[in-house]
Amino acid sequence: MSWRAAPPPADDEEAIRENLESWDALAHLHAQGSGAEFYRIEQWLAGESKLAPWEIEEMGSVEGKTLLHMQCHIGTDTLSWAREGAQVTGLDFSSNAISEAQRFANILGIDDSRFIVSRVSDAIEVLEGERFDILYTGRGALCWLPDLDEWARVCATLTKQGGVLYLEESTPMLNALDVEEESDGSRLVLKYDLFNEGPVSETGEGSYASEETDIERTTHCWEFRYGTIMNALIENGFRIDLLNERDELFFDPWPELFEPSQPNYWRLKKGHVAFPLSFTLKASRL
Repeated sequence: MSWRAAPPPADDEEAIRENLESWDALAHLHAQGSGAEFYRIEQWLAGESKLAPWEIEEMGSVEGKTLLHMQCHIGTDTLSWAREGAQVTGLDFSSNAISEAQRFANILGIDDSRFIVSRVSDAIEVLEGERFDILYTGRGALCWLPDLDEWARVCATLTKQGGVLYLEESTPMLNALDVEEESDGSRLVLKYDLFNEGPVSETGEGSYASEETDIERTTHCWEFRYGTIMNALIENGFRIDLLNERDELFFDPWPELFEPSQPNYWRLKKGHVAFPLSFTLKASRL
């Protein structure tokens, strides 16, 4: 993918609108186009789970529990939790992504699943006060939100007392890096300011799931830090139960530096200094 700096948005609403256009354009590509190989759609439809072993272990049994997946995209992770026994609801602001998620639910015969079009900020109203045993999110979701305090408030409102929030995300440090080409190869360099208040705005072609597309899109992503996430959750009535870091990542940001470690995960190639690439966090609703 070739990306270049884009003009900053006039406000958060413009940023969210352009992000929505981007995700609407990617939904079909990821579910049925050239991005389906990255998502391992064929293997997943045949029974492969999209969940990492540590997610299942850290979450514990979800049998019979209600689970809300915020920012669910095309629903593959959501429906993987349904296969584990959860009664799932997926929510995403892209109507195209929700259509693909519902199509997958129909193919798999998971008739008690629900997929709803909504922004995170509108989720309380759209779900009409419903609360869930589990709120699941992450895997590249948080960077699309301009206000993590609002996100945590929504999560707290939608999670039952005694319920849990669980997320897997890329580490803040990874989000600050980019690749620089040198005569002896590629190396990672610090590029993005983790204390920047505004979004990182870029325009480019392609997708993390496929470069075989001429879709041009503009995106706006907000940096986050561990403290931003945990303080927002604590201040909105959660207790942090665990935070684990790993040297594996749920996408391949730089193919010249990464190699597959297991289905749906990648890590730095041998010869590169390892550092935390992703983390999981589990929090209880008090």
